[in-house]
Amino acid sequence: MSFLTDAEATSLRLARMSLHIVSDDEFVPEPEFDIEHDDFLLDRVRDVASASVYRFEEVSTTRDVIEQIVRRDVGFEEGAQALAREFCRFHRGGTRDGAFFVFELGVDNPNTQLYALIKYDYGQALELVEREGHAGLRRIIEAFVGDKTAIQKSALVRVVNGAAKAAISTRDRMGRPTPELTDYFIRYLQVTRDRTDGELTTAVKEVVRTALEDHREFLPPGGVAPAVSRALEVLRNTEAVTEDVVSHAVWMGAGQPTDDQVRNSLKKSVSRLVKRKRLAGVTFPPDGSQLGRPITRVVRTEEGVTIHYNTGLEGGAVRKVDTADGATQFIVTTRKYIDGVASEISGRRG
Repeated sequence: MSFLTDAEATSLRLARMSLHIVSDDEFVPEPEFDIEHDDFLLDRVRDVASASVYRFEEVSTTRDVIEQIVRRDVGFEEGAQALAREFCRFHRGGTRDGAFFVFELGVDNPNTQLYALIKYDYGQALELVEREGHAGLRRIIEAFVGDKTAIQKSALVRVVNGAAKAAISTRDRMGRPTPELTDYFIRYLQVTRDRTDGELTTAVKEVVRTALEDHREFLPPGGVAPAVSRALEVLRNTEAVTEDVVSHAVWMGAGQPTDDQVRNSLKKSVSRLVKRKRLAGVTFPPDGSQLGRPITRVVRTEEGVTIHYNTGLEGGAVRKVDTADGATQFIVTTRKYIDGVASEISGRRG
């Protein structure tokens, strides 16, 4: 599933919030904020709640402070200031000024609390606060509500019975490549990568195969194997795997069905399987070693014709048809081709 369970996502409520300016200047702690724009702020939290790829290390000051707040060993205001102060300490050396939010969130289960830490880029943050003081901070909240694209970093922590779970939800717009975190964010959270790109790619392969197997009655001639091959070809040629990319790959593997009912069924199947494999909201570069190389099939006929093609094209651009008189046809469909003698074609560079 994604980081938030369905019950948590539905019952999520904003209990307390804190907002601080982060920059190269001296950190100035701000008092706790009154709750406002509840629904909009909760939507932002849901937006960043991707499945876990990182987990806390054995020693993590950030985790310890959150647990102290939950147990009320320190008050929320004091604890949130400590979290923001520490973030500001790591936030140096050319990083963009902005606002750092701390949200305490409740759900239906009284033994569970969630904490969201969000760095929001806001270029005018310092100037605004210096000019307008507390009113400037409220303007930042309104800007945050209106522009989710400016969320640069986020972490979502689940605490059960006063103890933070090791697995946390993280996103970092500046991490390259995703889902990697920038070094200073790793040091601030004190986390380590829990699932490699290879493991994530293996999970995606299982999603693709299962989704296509569940829809085998709709697949082109050839069945599941060439359908999976076509889907994996899509994944091999993408820079970043997302749920939308996986959904598109499965659709391509299924022969690009135009029937809306089949397309919707494929999409729902991918969404369900992505949640099951804890891939919801995760973006990562595909690991080519897990996807394998495309297989080239060579067909030679008794008439002396030789056909080379990628097996991922079977049932789509290349179709094998058995005729009533016992013959076999290979039908190739293309939008562009090169016509010439063999020596000319082999010497061309595409």
